Amino acid sequence: MKTIQGGDFLSEKMSEVYEAYDMEILGAVRGRGSMILKTDRGIRQISPFDGSEERLEQEREFKENLYETGFHHIDCCVPNREGELITCDRYGNPYVMREYFEGRECNSGSICDLNQAAANLAVFHIRGRELYAKEGRTYAYREPGNFRRKTQEMKKIRSFISKRPTKNDFELLYIEAYDAFYRQAIDCQAMMDACDRTNIAGHIGYCHGAYNYHSVLFCGGYLATVNFDRFHVGYQLIDLYQFIRKVMEKNNYNFDMAVKIIEEYDRILPLTREDYRYIYILYSYPEKFWKVSNRYMNSRKCWISPANLEKLSKLITDEQEKQKFLSDFCNHYGFTS
Repeated sequence: MKTIQGGDFLSEKMSEVYEAYDMEILGAVRGRGSMILKTDRGIRQISPFDGSEERLEQEREFKENLYETGFHHIDCCVPNREGELITCDRYGNPYVMREYFEGRECNSGSICDLNQAAANLAVFHIRGRELYAKEGRTYAYREPGNFRRKTQEMKKIRSFISKRPTKNDFELLYIEAYDAFYRQAIDCQAMMDACDRTNIAGHIGYCHGAYNYHSVLFCGGYLATVNFDRFHVGYQLIDLYQFIRKVMEKNNYNFDMAVKIIEEYDRILPLTREDYRYIYILYSYPEKFWKVSNRYMNSRKCWISPANLEKLSKLITDEQEKQKFLSDFCNHYGFTS
């Protein structure tokens, strides 16, 4: 994060936003798409907001209730002087302020950090289940991972590209790689369909929705959990799978590291053999291929970003390492794919 010198952070554009809150700003640093403020009321984060007021109110209520369960170090929403959660600058651009923390992000290459983050996730899931049970909500079954929808989207994108008379480098590579990834998607769907749904019911509760090493801050004697934008009620093991997937991408599919992360989660929130199978199925799905497909479909077709071609090339190159990881996973946890 970059420290903002002097009064640079008190720009004319933002001054009206800052003045809407009951606080004195003592300093500021730039965060990820946000500004982190040191104030007389503690550390605060202010960031642009592109959601709905209804969703933000749900976030506020969720975090207040989560805090009451004992899961304290979270980025709760901060209302302005008028009691509103959204504050607009003079141009009508909306901003949201949240409580924040002075600390460092989880180191994606440190197994010590990652184990603590995994334990933190397990505790959050326990509290999330307690909160879900207390609310007495009814959960309608939804397939973990949304495989069916994603596979259909991939199929439509493949059809769209096939019909294009002239294809760029990205599209040619996509067509070449498609069949192998599509077969993986179909196989994962079949494995998911064969699983016992009653096992899923035991893992229903509040999910973070985007839990990764950016979401965990080490603040001296405690960990803080942030970036709850995608919180929801659902199948909590998806949080664990997504955390492992992100870590593996950063660490060349280091299987031993994944095992230690899972063991730390299991130490606090025990997992069954069927749980390991679900994690395997979730990881087997060609998630990154679907993401690249989706990003392509939502972009301008007259010019494809070189970054998209690079991402597609890399995931194809990494596929062998991923498949070895999945084979090791099966062998370690004692089941066949």
